[in-house]
Amino acid sequence: MSQNPRRRRYHDPAIDQLIKAIDLAESTNSAPEVIKGLKYALELVQLRDDFTKSSTSAESEACKNILEETLKHDWAAVHAEGKTTWRLSPGMMSGSVEGQFLKSFVSAQKAKRILDVGMFTGYSALSMAEALPADGEVVTIDQDDYLKTLVEDSFLKKSPHGYKIKIIIGKAPEVIQQLSDKGEKFDIIFLDADKSEYILYLKYVFEKNLLAPGGSVLVDNAYRHGDGYRPDVGETPTKIFAQAVSSDPSLHSVLLPIRDGILLIRRKSDVEGTVL
Repeated sequence: MSQNPRRRRYHDPAIDQLIKAIDLAESTNSAPEVIKGLKYALELVQLRDDFTKSSTSAESEACKNILEETLKHDWAAVHAEGKTTWRLSPGMMSGSVEGQFLKSFVSAQKAKRILDVGMFTGYSALSMAEALPADGEVVTIDQDDYLKTLVEDSFLKKSPHGYKIKIIIGKAPEVIQQLSDKGEKFDIIFLDADKSEYILYLKYVFEKNLLAPGGSVLVDNAYRHGDGYRPDVGETPTKIFAQAVSSDPSLHSVLLPIRDGILLIRRKSDVEGTVL
């Protein structure tokens, strides 16, 4: 049975407003046809989500296990015990549709090395690792030793692709700088961490050439629940980052409306075709 659309977690603030409108219409005894129309609009949102998922290839059993175990985990207790820096939430996972997009993109890009900034429970890292060749590698960063132990012992061992994932614990800006200083190169860089640090990441990705020639950057939460475009929230890290990317003449970008938005960034020289 489909989940009640008003109980689902949406990333689009327009849907939040729609739900509020339904509640208001019902509490003020609005015309039945108005309430019916609003509810049908919300049902269409749910049907579109369901259709998107059913039209997308199923995740692997190993990824499914990560999702299920992450949903069951008592993150509040873990944080209260001081094992994580932040109070983490299952909503931080990429999810099955985005995971399959990442897997497909890795395959299409024919990537061999990937940098995953923001591991959490490793769902996105494993989704991408599944598309890598046998000698491929995902280097994934997070700041809590608790997550490293959880992911390595409980999740990666259940996948034949788990060995491709290397976990580095540390603050992302410092780890990225260290990788850059070592001359490391990555075919794909997936950013899913502290949004206020993304401008700094760009410096290392492009100016310090952490991104390999012909490589791509994927930025998760590019909408950030509407923070990227809502006029009532003022200047946000999401807006500032989007403006920095769009104003850079050396970059080509496209925002894909998957989940909470994925911004694909490439060097403009890699997307400009040639002519006779």
